[in-house]
Amino acid sequence: MVSDVAMDDFTTLLVAVILALSPVSEVRGAIPYVVITLHDPVARAVGVVVSIASNMLVPIIGYCVLDLLDRLVRSKFAPEAVKRTYDWLLKLGRKRALYLRRESYVALALFVGVPLPFTGAWTGTLVAYVLGLTRWKAIVAISVGVLIASIIVLIGSYLGVELIAKILFSS
Repeated sequence: MVSDVAMDDFTTLLVAVILALSPVSEVRGAIPYVVITLHDPVARAVGVVVSIASNMLVPIIGYCVLDLLDRLVRSKFAPEAVKRTYDWLLKLGRKRALYLRRESYVALALFVGVPLPFTGAWTGTLVAYVLGLTRWKAIVAISVGVLIASIIVLIGSYLGVELIAKILFSS
């Protein structure tokens, strides 16, 4: 019986990690899943921390993927039109970022911190890459944004669960 509960919690944590790493859901999907699925307060707290930590890995993974794509686009096998378009996009982004350098990191953290579609860590990493921001500073800014988004989503999840419970179970 105890092992079944532990296995269920482990499975829930694994799903939370997958949701947190997914570009579609990130912490916006992982935290509500944990809050709804796990009922033990300790397991729930662990699930929230695991979700946040997993989502903070996104910029590191994202930079690796973007570096790989950069090498592929710049290889001799890539069509010339793709290379030109890619170079044009990078130059445009970096040109626009020249006058925003200092404020870019704060803006990046706030952008990632708003838990709306297309504003998460994956998009933040792409934006930082295109703008040519310093990687470690961008990773810190994205992590701060993940924390902001996590707090907002956690509060919303708890309030939503409590509201639904009161509506469904009030006499």
